Amino acid sequence: MAQDPKPNLARIIYDAYPHADLLPVDPDKDCRSLQNLLKKVTADDIGDGLFRFLIVEIVEGGESTLDGAIRVLEQAKKDVDAVLQALRRNEHQTTEKWKCPDCGQSVNCSYNNLAEAGIPYCADCDMEMERP
Repeated sequence: MAQDPKPNLARIIYDAYPHADLLPVDPDKDCRSLQNLLKKVTADDIGDGLFRFLIVEIVEGGESTLDGAIRVLEQAKKDVDAVLQALRRNEHQTTEKWKCPDCGQSVNCSYNNLAEAGIPYCADCDMEMERP
């Protein structure tokens, strides 16, 4: 009984990648194997860091195997999700609290105001406020 041939992971990844047609990759030449694709994405500036990351992770962390590729991409998905959740938690946090070191008066100052006017001053003491 003949064994099933190993899947061509390079071609699977390339074909599945959104907008792969915009990559400077020749699928017939560069996707013959993961090693060929790894050479392409590490030797040339392909202009897509995510695609490069995927290939490097699958080859190095996933040992160029289907099971390894799934494992490292599942972990990458968890890592990206953790960062995304942190960004979402802070999405609407647009102000910082500032407090006068002398009288204790506090104000909330938006990031836009900080960028335009700088550190707030206490209206009563005319002192520069600090973050508590």
